[in-house]
Amino acid sequence: MGFSILSLDQSHDLKSFNCGNIALNTWLQNTSRQHQKKNLSRTFVLIQDSSPTTIIGYYSLAIRGLTLTEALPQNMKKTLPLNVPAMTLARLAVSLQEQKKGHGERLLLDAMEQVKTASSLIGGSFLFVDAKDTNLAKFYTHYEFVALPDDPLTLCMLIANIP
Repeated sequence: MGFSILSLDQSHDLKSFNCGNIALNTWLQNTSRQHQKKNLSRTFVLIQDSSPTTIIGYYSLAIRGLTLTEALPQNMKKTLPLNVPAMTLARLAVSLQEQKKGHGERLLLDAMEQVKTASSLIGGSFLFVDAKDTNLAKFYTHYEFVALPDDPLTLCMLIANIP
């Protein structure tokens, strides 16, 4: 049973995706394709090769823009300019029936690899994620994301530290 992570396209069934979070479901179903057309973000979907239209999970990446260095954790501020370029893992979700099977990790690691590749082409120092709650923030800290001092639900990592 093989899995693939692909760029979202017209063949993927958005309407049947349900991760248990209305905002994440609605964004995928109503906004993700519009954002791709306008180059605002890119969405990638995890599918099982035997069922290529059914979305198991997804993530979206976007440019965060310049981030004030003063907002970063103390140990990340060294020798940086006043503002640093960054990218955002804007959304990550796994369907209810597929949760707790390692798919979140699979999606996150793929997103990190995509960001590392993009950074090598265009620059960018940090990958940010805005966790929806403290449990999700803990998930990201397991992968070496560090919370911002003034906002424990906003986490970041140096792209250079992505393996």
